[in-house]
Amino acid sequence: MKKIRLIIFLTILTHTSAINAIQCQDKVAEIDRMMKYASDNGLYSGILIVAEKGKIIYNRGFGYADIEKKTTVNENTLFNLCSITKQFTAMCIMILKEQGKLSYDDKLTKYFPELPYPDVTVRQMLNHTSGLPDYFSIIFRDWNDSKAPSNKEAIELLVKTKPLPKFSPGEKYEYCNTGYMLLASLIEKVSGLSYADFLSKNIFQKTGMKNTIVYMPGAGKPEPDNYAKPYTFDYVKGRQVLTKDFEPYQRQVKVLEGTYGDGGIHSCGRDMSIWDNVLKTEKLVKKQTLEEAFTTGVLNDGKPIEPVGYGFGWFIVNDPTQGKYVHHTGGWPGFRQAFIRYIDKNRTILVLRNNEVAFSSIQKAIENILDGKPFTMPQTGMAYALAITALNGTAADVLKKFEEIKNSSVIKEEEINLAGYGVMEQGKLIQALEIMKINAALFPKSWNAFDSLGELYLKNGDKVNAKLYYKKSLELNPGNDGAKKILENL
Repeated sequence: MKKIRLIIFLTILTHTSAINAIQCQDKVAEIDRMMKYASDNGLYSGILIVAEKGKIIYNRGFGYADIEKKTTVNENTLFNLCSITKQFTAMCIMILKEQGKLSYDDKLTKYFPELPYPDVTVRQMLNHTSGLPDYFSIIFRDWNDSKAPSNKEAIELLVKTKPLPKFSPGEKYEYCNTGYMLLASLIEKVSGLSYADFLSKNIFQKTGMKNTIVYMPGAGKPEPDNYAKPYTFDYVKGRQVLTKDFEPYQRQVKVLEGTYGDGGIHSCGRDMSIWDNVLKTEKLVKKQTLEEAFTTGVLNDGKPIEPVGYGFGWFIVNDPTQGKYVHHTGGWPGFRQAFIRYIDKNRTILVLRNNEVAFSSIQKAIENILDGKPFTMPQTGMAYALAITALNGTAADVLKKFEEIKNSSVIKEEEINLAGYGVMEQGKLIQALEIMKINAALFPKSWNAFDSLGELYLKNGDKVNAKLYYKKSLELNPGNDGAKKILENL
């Protein structure tokens, strides 16, 4: 009888495992379908990794790390982690705390007596309740453009200019890059090692994160191998361009890419998967120490940070459907990252991207797929989709693309207008006209949309329709002097 029961149990177990495997395969197929759609529509360049119960179930790269060289993205491609760096900076502080080399309640001025912020503590910098001023804005205002300042030079600038704090330490929560830049320099003072060397010795080498490095593009060092270059779509040029070549970003990337601690770590899908599993162990710090990183900080009045909690380098969420999860995003010109760890469900989503095209609700879509719920396919940006279609096809293709995505895209008048002009600059006048016609139809009360439509008709040699739509623009905005002058000439 016992033997029969054992056989029945094993049969049921095998059957259940088979069903679970099929369900997992179905979920992976759905994720892949969504990601292929995103990639095919130019919405995603980067890598996506999804893990369930400590095992990677999805790991795929899309697009190019280097468009010019046609280098494809893979699990060893290095991405700028941007603000995801903060959890590593926080881990360094936790390691030093366990070593007895510092206390969370130490004052900032214990390490930097020259700074005019005597009441700020290490703990407050960790959970963004310090009230420190934004060092980005100080650099933008007071730094020359000859090179990007280092941490040392950024601190010297704070000492020299003495910007006022935003609020009293511990009074409230406000996300602050200054605190984490200062924490990195504090790590150097306490340990006697550079930030990069401390990370390498105490985290990267210990865990096998062999590709992960600290790299500041503004510091003048050579680009690392297998580096994902940052891209943004330039509607005027009608193509993806490096962020350093995109005029609105040029000063930002020139003067703000020399500091570290709040950003600066570059890692890959492989290493971040290792990091995810290390955070479930006591390999680096004790469980009790790590738990504090995943616990919401409190303010002076004893109330927790709300509405979304923040610990040490992690946002903390208690969701009615997903349970407790901790996460951090990272954004910088050309990069859009997210690292989400569902503590209660033992699930992880890692998003590393090197393009800025809108791709909304990826987290929610993957959550729903994994939970067996309906999900919404990613919405493409109307402007981007029309621009790409126009540059590679005919006016008829543009209209066809519009009909295809008009009910499932992000529609912004100004972006579509820019897309039309970008296509025009590339000499695709008929296609550009089609984009302007679509924009005017979508925004029939916009004088600017009709002004642009009149201009494109004129560029195409159609003076009759040019006059018609310039007049329409004037009806909507009698103050449109540009349209008045053109109509006089016509």
